[in-house]
Amino acid sequence: MIPFIPALNENRVIAESLRGIDQRIKAENKGVFSEAVILFDHVPVHRTLPYSGYDGYAVAGRSLRFALTDPRPDAREPRRPYYVSDKEANVSLADSEVVSLEQAWRWLTDWKQSKALLREQIVQRHQVWRNSREAAASDLRAREYERVRSDPDPLPLPPQIWGPEQERAWQADTDRGEVAAYQELQAWDGYPRSVTVFLVGNIGPCDGCKARLKVFLYELSAELFPKALVMVKAVYTGDQCKRGVRGTTDRLETEYGYPDRAEQQEFRLDGEPLRRAWVRLVTAWPVRQ
Repeated sequence: MIPFIPALNENRVIAESLRGIDQRIKAENKGVFSEAVILFDHVPVHRTLPYSGYDGYAVAGRSLRFALTDPRPDAREPRRPYYVSDKEANVSLADSEVVSLEQAWRWLTDWKQSKALLREQIVQRHQVWRNSREAAASDLRAREYERVRSDPDPLPLPPQIWGPEQERAWQADTDRGEVAAYQELQAWDGYPRSVTVFLVGNIGPCDGCKARLKVFLYELSAELFPKALVMVKAVYTGDQCKRGVRGTTDRLETEYGYPDRAEQQEFRLDGEPLRRAWVRLVTAWPVRQ
């Protein structure tokens, strides 16, 4: 049996994601695409499809959590870093990264809600078990009380129904059941211990989408997985960093990719060409780039 190695597991899932994006580019002979890959405890649990910016409203609708154009009044902090302008947020709104982050967030939110429902079922199941044990023991205790209360003359007392030995055995079994239920909930609440999200694309994120990654990381840590180690990484091919101009009427200079702390790594699937991509760990938000 091949031992489980997190680094190899992550390498493979990124290689599969890069392959999916390559296939989409070849099929359409153009385009900028991205997809999100989610891992719990270094095990892949979900991949979005390779999306382009044109897929945005068609897939995610117009209620975009990571639009960064309308800060929510009830947010813990302003949802847009101070260095991202309205113009930059609007120009980058149709990027492929936006819909990928939206789909990743929706999947994670649905998973979290499903987990909460299943946890409630575990609690209810244990409550039924506890109530049935208590009801059975209470019945036997009542019958023992009636046995002792009855007049022993002229006949001897009936055989003992419930005594100290039975009480101790019942309590020991109950304690073991309580401990098992507690451990089950502890394991349930402790999963996942780590959450990793890769945003994979064939071009580095622009300044607006780099800010979205920071907000995504912040909200993932603060709202969905406050007890887990959360990491978000940008993985992209092409240039490590490249300046560009966005927009038609409102021209906007932006920077694709990361000028610092992006490491080029090699990814390969068996029998397929070697792929090189830049990998950058997203830093905590809000931090000036």
